[in-house]
Amino acid sequence: MSLEPTLRSELSDDHPLLNGQRTLRSHLKAKWYRLDRLSRVVFTLFALTMGAAIVSRVLIEVLDPFDLWPGNSRITIPPKVDDGNKTARTDKERREAVRSAMQHAWEGYRQYAFGHDELRPVTNSSNDKWGGWGVTLIDALDTLYIMELHKEFNQGVTHAVNVDFSKASKGYTTPFFEMIIRSLAGLLTAYEMSLDRRLLEKAQQVGDALFPAFNTSSGIPYPRVDVNAGHAVPSSRVCLAEAGTVQLEYWKLSELTGNPKYHQAAQRVVDILDAAKKPYKGLYPIWIDIDSGEMNSGHITFGGQGDSWYEYMLKQHIYSGGATDQYRRMYEESIDSMKQKMVKRSVFDPKMYYVGDLDSSATRFSPKFQHLTCFVPGMLALGSKVLDRPDDLELAKQLTYTCFQMYNQTATGLGPEYVLFRDSKDMGLLSTNHDDDFAVVSLDKASDTEQADGYYLGYDKSYLLRPETVESLMILYRITGDKIYKEWGWQIFLDLEKWTKTDAAYSAYSDVTSTKRSSMLMDSMESFFLAETLKYLYLLFSPADYYSLDEYVFNTEAHPFKIMHRRNS
Repeated sequence: MSLEPTLRSELSDDHPLLNGQRTLRSHLKAKWYRLDRLSRVVFTLFALTMGAAIVSRVLIEVLDPFDLWPGNSRITIPPKVDDGNKTARTDKERREAVRSAMQHAWEGYRQYAFGHDELRPVTNSSNDKWGGWGVTLIDALDTLYIMELHKEFNQGVTHAVNVDFSKASKGYTTPFFEMIIRSLAGLLTAYEMSLDRRLLEKAQQVGDALFPAFNTSSGIPYPRVDVNAGHAVPSSRVCLAEAGTVQLEYWKLSELTGNPKYHQAAQRVVDILDAAKKPYKGLYPIWIDIDSGEMNSGHITFGGQGDSWYEYMLKQHIYSGGATDQYRRMYEESIDSMKQKMVKRSVFDPKMYYVGDLDSSATRFSPKFQHLTCFVPGMLALGSKVLDRPDDLELAKQLTYTCFQMYNQTATGLGPEYVLFRDSKDMGLLSTNHDDDFAVVSLDKASDTEQADGYYLGYDKSYLLRPETVESLMILYRITGDKIYKEWGWQIFLDLEKWTKTDAAYSAYSDVTSTKRSSMLMDSMESFFLAETLKYLYLLFSPADYYSLDEYVFNTEAHPFKIMHRRNS
């Protein structure tokens, strides 16, 4: 009910308040009618437009589902960093910021380390720790192409096509797996993008130089090759990731060259491990006996030395268009067992799920969550889409939250190599450099910091410019459309800029809990920073159909292979 009639009844007609109201209305009315008709129309339209804009903005803020964290509860995480660039808020501006970072890193490499394996970004020098093939250059080629840095791409191609990949530094033995995922894959994708035939010829040279690794009695490859001598380096064992993460690359090489021998040799490894006895269905100890093909030692992990084997079961299924059922079955067996035996939740933060490790018998659990394991959420989300496994997507969201908090809760906003949890009985791992020994012990009462964070830190607090978290953010955004993943990725990028950027490029950081930046820079920039970390950040802010997950499958080094049945589409 309006109060105006009551108020007016208590005032006399000549009361100053009423006189003032009449005077103001008369004044405004006179001004309005002194305007010509066109001006009145323009003013009216302007007022209506402004009102509609305000109402629309209110409705967007209230109803926009992409601002909601899965589970329908709104999450607000204030930015940790003042980026100094308040305008970089649109996808286009953020994409350009990442592109500028790539240009900065490439220019430093070009100036101080061109043709060498790695730039040392603090001392502005170089190393050839991978045998002198120029691994950073090759690993970065498709990133340059994707970012439309064609001048820089051509600089790299001009060098790469003149490298003799049948030779390496004197006395050096080449790591089979690392050079397959970096050098072979980098050259294959650069060829598929540019169709420069010279790049395919060089890819085949790499594939042939490393192919002697398969010359074993079982077909399980040796871990290193002496490319100068033309033979593998004998070894009694090889880890799971080294033997089981070369299949996509050799399959692509067979497809592009028409020679089936590459795929056949790599597929034999899958068949052997598929048939091998396991301590628990779908879970593989990391050490493989090369002579027998048996797996009877080493812990079970989705982190280092095991990780990409599980990833490649799903990705071979996708790459082949589901041509056989083997890869799907093997992947689903592994994921179902992982969910049963290896997924736990923080006792302090119920939203924080993680994937720990098991011993070789799959009976003893280690509450350790590696940064390398943060590829798992992206893998689960991709598998949920391709194989119609909706529960996997929910777990992917929960694990992504944990991976982001590993960054968000440190002083620098950078993520450590791993974090450690405790169980409900206060058992966990000591904060030592022997965490891989499964030294599960009774822990002291949790500190306030541990209770607030949900975990505690171990011996290794370094950040090596790793890509796994931003990889999962990119995939989760593309599959869910939830913009929170973009915000988290942008925050990580800003912290990379603040803490790891040098005059030449970007450097690994030795302790993410320390803000003494100058003494924390490690003078190291692995090639995967250009091949993966910056690429995934760029794709996070790119349209979803740009190198679409429906058309490409990314190898474990983020090199996009066109899915087989789509290559000529």
